Amino acid sequence: MAADVDITAQDLACARSTRRWNLAFPAAIEARFEREIGQRRAKTLLKVMPRTVLVYNAFLIGDYFLVGDAFWLAVVLHLAVVTPWMVVACILMSRPLTAVMRNIIIASIPLAMIAGILTVFSVSRDPLAAHYQYFAVIALIYANAALRPSYPLALAISLVTILAHTLAMVLHPGIAVPVAVSAACVLIMAAYVSLSANFAIERDLRRLYLLRLADMLAASDLQRAAADLHRISYVDPLTGLANRRGIDARAEALFAGADPRPGHFAVLMIDVDHFKSFNDHYGHPEGDRCLARVAGAIRDTVREGLDVVGRYGGEEFLVILPDADLAGAVPVADRMRRLVEQLAIPHDQVAAGRVT
Repeated sequence: MAADVDITAQDLACARSTRRWNLAFPAAIEARFEREIGQRRAKTLLKVMPRTVLVYNAFLIGDYFLVGDAFWLAVVLHLAVVTPWMVVACILMSRPLTAVMRNIIIASIPLAMIAGILTVFSVSRDPLAAHYQYFAVIALIYANAALRPSYPLALAISLVTILAHTLAMVLHPGIAVPVAVSAACVLIMAAYVSLSANFAIERDLRRLYLLRLADMLAASDLQRAAADLHRISYVDPLTGLANRRGIDARAEALFAGADPRPGHFAVLMIDVDHFKSFNDHYGHPEGDRCLARVAGAIRDTVREGLDVVGRYGGEEFLVILPDADLAGAVPVADRMRRLVEQLAIPHDQVAAGRVT
């Protein structure tokens, strides 16, 4: 997924608590759903479009028998208007589109078919034209159930179709009132049935999407917990430096693998002077703060990403300096000593009066 919208457990709980008839998600989930499912709807449209073109143009057989006086108009609308637009729509749907543009294109395909049917019906004065207008019913059912647009879009397509069909029936001089009423009722029932199917499909799709999001969120939490556990097992929580296990892992990575680092390396063993008396006098909380500050001074001295520094145990610290010899290690150790002294941590139990 492109830059994912952050989804929380609270968002999922809110989405699950909505009423059955409410298909809308909270904003964060709805944005992600529209982005992902919208792309799937576009792919579905591309898959069914070849069959749609074939079946739609096969209806020219019905045009020939039911509206013979307007047959050539039907041919022109089929082959020169609606079918080319289907091809253009497929090309457009294969490209990145906004949700609004994608929905407009999806809706335009069944509406173009229905508009063509009602245009031919309005022009024809064939005695069998009253039967021809039922093609609009088939097109509407196909639009809502086969193309599977979102429910609001399917509802809009249905309303536009009902209004256009009613207008065409009223304005046609050859249609008796009972026939017009019957045809309108059939179309409304077809809209209701196909919308019910569309609603059920949309509702189930959204439920499955929530289940998938819940699984993804649970997996993400597990991965985060595993990463935290792994980090804790290698890091000393007091100082933030590597613990003994972390030191071993870093040292093995540096000097053991298939391509061990060449040259010398130096090891510094650092111990806080008279730390037991400091702890006894000032207390363990103050002792922890002292170790944390000393660790910070040591960390500031080494080369980040290259040198290995960690708490070896108690008040002892260990530093590994790759590619360093004794002459290079002594200045580093001296800088550490000076930085610790500059912290000026009081220690009344020693002659220097501060931690060294």
